[in-house]
Amino acid sequence: MRKKIFSILISMLFILTVISMNVFAGSEEDPEIIDEEEDDVQDNFNIISAWFYEKEEEPDYLYTALKLKNIDTTKTKQHLVVKWEHEGVECAASLHIGYDEDWWFSYQAGYGHGWWFQEHYQEIEGEFDEETGIITCKIPKNIINDPDKGDVLTNTRASAFQRFGFIGMLGFDRWFIHSLIFIITGKSASDFAPNDGYGRDYIIQY
Repeated sequence: MRKKIFSILISMLFILTVISMNVFAGSEEDPEIIDEEEDDVQDNFNIISAWFYEKEEEPDYLYTALKLKNIDTTKTKQHLVVKWEHEGVECAASLHIGYDEDWWFSYQAGYGHGWWFQEHYQEIEGEFDEETGIITCKIPKNIINDPDKGDVLTNTRASAFQRFGFIGMLGFDRWFIHSLIFIITGKSASDFAPNDGYGRDYIIQY
């Protein structure tokens, strides 16, 4: 009888541990950021979801995953981004596609937002899977404002868009070109998730 009670208690403890881990860590099945289904966005910018996770064996890294309806590696100047705030500081991780032949795929992460040296971004490791539409960034925590165990990442969101021309590289959205593309094709070259507000917070685990 005692063995049976002990086994039940161990099982309950395991289940509670798994549940609590899922509260803190996102996954494809339970992402922090979910976008509503949209028919008026180009597939390669159409966000499905995004989530954060960590690995116990790699405590110095944070991972972000961004799932799109489709990944198209042929279109230029794509920005596919997961964003959040840590202690009031804006942070982001992204895949940039199609700036030039020598720099077609670039994974970047960092913190800050604004002109010139107010932004601090570095090249990082990453990968994408065209079958699943998932883009993964592996981010050293020391380049995203050094979050510690228990810290909360807030205001989580994602964006996917195309920039056009030199003015786009400076950080301006050429809304009139986006509007023209939408009028001609009936599809937007940008998407944001969620459509209103922010996704769930993420708690740093390691």
